Amino acid sequence: MKFKIVFYLFLFVCIILFFQLINTNKILNHQDRLIQNQNSLQLRLKDSLSNLKASLDVKKYFSLDGDQATKTEVEAVKTELMAFNAQGGLGELVSNLPEERFLIDNIQVVNTEWILIGFRSSQHWGQAFLTYKKGNDGYNFKTLESVVNPL
Repeated sequence: MKFKIVFYLFLFVCIILFFQLINTNKILNHQDRLIQNQNSLQLRLKDSLSNLKASLDVKKYFSLDGDQATKTEVEAVKTELMAFNAQGGLGELVSNLPEERFLIDNIQVVNTEWILIGFRSSQHWGQAFLTYKKGNDGYNFKTLESVVNPL
Protein backbone atom coordinates (compact mmCIF):
# COMPACT_ATOMS: atom_id res chain seq x y z
CA MET A 1 0.00 0.00 0.00
CA LYS A 2 2.80 2.42 0.85
CA PHE A 3 4.49 1.54 -2.39
CA LYS A 4 1.39 2.46 -4.42
CA ILE A 5 1.04 5.81 -2.63
CA VAL A 6 4.71 6.61 -3.18
CA PHE A 7 4.47 5.45 -6.80
CA TYR A 8 1.38 7.59 -7.51
CA LEU A 9 2.97 10.53 -5.74
CA PHE A 10 6.12 10.08 -7.82
CA LEU A 11 4.04 9.83 -11.02
CA PHE A 12 2.08 12.94 -10.07
CA VAL A 13 5.30 14.91 -9.39
CA CYS A 14 6.75 13.75 -12.75
CA ILE A 15 3.64 14.95 -14.59
CA ILE A 16 3.76 18.34 -12.85
CA LEU A 17 7.49 18.72 -13.60
CA PHE A 18 6.90 17.80 -17.25
CA PHE A 19 4.08 20.36 -17.48
CA GLN A 20 6.28 23.03 -15.87
CA LEU A 21 9.10 22.28 -18.28
CA ILE A 22 6.89 22.68 -21.35
CA ASN A 23 5.12 25.75 -19.98
CA THR A 24 8.42 27.44 -19.04
CA ASN A 25 9.76 26.82 -22.54
CA LYS A 26 6.69 28.51 -24.06
CA ILE A 27 7.01 31.47 -21.71
CA LEU A 28 10.71 31.89 -22.49
CA ASN A 29 10.09 31.73 -26.25
CA HIS A 30 7.35 34.34 -25.92
CA GLN A 31 9.59 36.61 -23.85
CA ASP A 32 12.39 36.17 -26.38
CA ARG A 33 10.07 37.23 -29.22
CA LEU A 34 8.98 40.30 -27.25
CA ILE A 35 12.60 41.28 -26.60
CA GLN A 36 13.52 40.83 -30.27
CA ASN A 37 10.54 42.96 -31.34
CA GLN A 38 11.53 45.63 -28.86
CA ASN A 39 15.13 45.62 -30.13
CA SER A 40 14.03 45.91 -33.76
CA LEU A 41 11.72 48.77 -32.80
CA GLN A 42 14.60 50.53 -31.04
CA LEU A 43 16.81 50.10 -34.13
CA ARG A 44 14.11 51.55 -36.39
CA LEU A 45 13.59 54.47 -34.00
CA LYS A 46 17.34 55.16 -33.86
CA ASP A 47 17.48 55.06 -37.67
CA SER A 48 14.56 57.44 -38.04
CA LEU A 49 16.06 59.71 -35.38
CA SER A 50 19.32 59.90 -37.32
CA ASN A 51 17.35 60.66 -40.50
CA LEU A 52 15.48 63.43 -38.69
CA LYS A 53 18.74 64.86 -37.37
CA ALA A 54 20.19 64.91 -40.89
CA SER A 55 17.03 66.56 -42.17
CA LEU A 56 17.19 69.12 -39.36
CA ASP A 57 20.82 69.88 -40.21
CA VAL A 58 19.81 70.61 -43.80
CA LYS A 59 16.91 72.76 -42.62
CA LYS A 60 19.23 74.68 -40.28
CA TYR A 61 21.68 75.22 -43.11
CA PHE A 62 18.95 76.78 -45.26
CA SER A 63 17.35 78.86 -42.51
CA LEU A 64 17.74 82.48 -41.58
CA ASP A 65 17.76 82.10 -37.82
CA GLY A 66 20.79 84.32 -37.35
CA ASP A 67 20.18 87.72 -35.86
CA GLN A 68 17.03 89.63 -34.97
CA ALA A 69 17.22 91.87 -38.06
CA THR A 70 16.98 88.84 -40.32
CA LYS A 71 14.02 87.48 -38.37
CA THR A 72 12.14 90.77 -38.64
CA GLU A 73 12.86 90.91 -42.38
CA VAL A 74 11.56 87.36 -42.83
CA GLU A 75 8.37 88.25 -40.94
CA ALA A 76 7.98 91.41 -43.02
CA VAL A 77 8.36 89.40 -46.25
CA LYS A 78 5.78 86.86 -45.08
CA THR A 79 3.37 89.57 -44.00
CA GLU A 80 3.67 91.44 -47.29
CA LEU A 81 3.28 88.24 -49.32
CA MET A 82 0.12 87.36 -47.38
CA ALA A 83 -1.23 90.88 -47.90
CA PHE A 84 -0.35 90.59 -51.61
CA ASN A 85 -2.34 87.34 -51.74
CA ALA A 86 -5.29 88.88 -49.88
CA GLN A 87 -5.56 91.48 -52.64
CA GLY A 88 -5.69 88.71 -55.26
CA GLY A 89 -2.13 89.30 -56.42
CA LEU A 90 -1.14 85.63 -56.51
CA GLY A 91 -2.80 85.27 -59.93
CA GLU A 92 -0.58 88.06 -61.26
CA LEU A 93 2.50 86.56 -59.67
CA VAL A 94 2.05 82.95 -60.80
CA SER A 95 1.17 82.94 -64.48
CA ASN A 96 -0.52 79.55 -64.99
CA LEU A 97 -3.12 79.80 -62.20
CA PRO A 98 -6.76 79.06 -63.04
CA GLU A 99 -9.37 81.73 -62.27
CA GLU A 100 -9.96 80.69 -58.66
CA ARG A 101 -9.30 82.10 -55.24
CA PHE A 102 -6.00 80.67 -53.98
CA LEU A 103 -4.81 80.86 -50.39
CA ILE A 104 -1.18 80.54 -49.39
CA ASP A 105 -0.70 77.58 -47.05
CA ASN A 106 3.00 77.72 -46.35
CA ILE A 107 5.85 80.18 -46.85
CA GLN A 108 9.48 79.15 -46.48
CA VAL A 109 12.07 81.91 -46.81
CA VAL A 110 15.17 80.09 -48.06
CA ASN A 111 17.65 82.93 -47.96
CA THR A 112 17.78 86.69 -48.53
CA GLU A 113 16.59 86.29 -52.13
CA TRP A 114 14.43 83.16 -52.47
CA ILE A 115 11.06 82.06 -51.16
CA LEU A 116 9.15 78.79 -51.51
CA ILE A 117 5.36 79.01 -51.21
CA GLY A 118 2.59 76.43 -51.19
CA PHE A 119 -0.95 77.45 -52.12
CA ARG A 120 -4.32 75.80 -52.71
CA SER A 121 -7.88 76.46 -53.77
CA SER A 122 -10.98 74.31 -53.66
CA GLN A 123 -9.96 72.48 -56.85
CA HIS A 124 -6.20 72.97 -57.29
CA TRP A 125 -2.99 73.10 -55.30
CA GLY A 126 0.46 74.33 -56.24
CA GLN A 127 3.89 75.47 -55.29
CA ALA A 128 6.05 78.33 -56.51
CA PHE A 129 9.68 79.36 -56.27
CA LEU A 130 9.96 83.16 -55.95
CA THR A 131 12.64 85.77 -55.70
CA TYR A 132 12.17 88.95 -53.71
CA LYS A 133 13.95 92.26 -53.44
CA LYS A 134 13.26 95.18 -51.19
CA GLY A 135 12.12 98.21 -53.14
CA ASN A 136 10.97 101.70 -52.26
CA ASP A 137 7.31 100.67 -51.91
CA GLY A 138 7.92 97.33 -50.16
CA TYR A 139 9.05 94.02 -51.53
CA ASN A 140 9.00 93.07 -55.20
CA PHE A 141 8.26 89.41 -55.95
CA LYS A 142 9.08 87.52 -59.13
CA THR A 143 8.23 83.90 -59.96
CA LEU A 144 11.06 81.68 -61.14
CA GLU A 145 9.12 78.39 -61.32
CA SER A 146 5.66 77.24 -60.39
CA VAL A 147 3.58 74.07 -60.44
CA VAL A 148 -0.22 73.85 -60.30
CA ASN A 149 -1.98 70.49 -59.94
CA PRO A 150 -5.63 69.45 -59.54
CA LEU A 151 -6.74 68.04 -56.21
